[in-house]
Amino acid sequence: MIKGCHKRIIFLKNTGSELFEEAYFIIKPGALKKGTGDVVEEATRIVNGLTEKQTRSKKGSAPLGRLISYLLGLATGALVALLVLFI
Repeated sequence: MIKGCHKRIIFLKNTGSELFEEAYFIIKPGALKKGTGDVVEEATRIVNGLTEKQTRSKKGSAPLGRLISYLLGLATGALVALLVLFI
């Protein structure tokens, strides 16, 4: 049996993100003392920050890093093979 109801959830609909359609945030007790506007702004900032991280990781910086790692590994392997050959 439920004796009380506390509205401690922020629900963001139409976040503007291609990843998130809706977002739910459960508020800590006492957090609403700061002001509802501050809490909503923080929730919006978190959703926007997550969206920016996802789009940054898709831009192509990872393939360049993989190419550099591959070339360094190839060079290291070649040096080890040459050392073994001449020893």
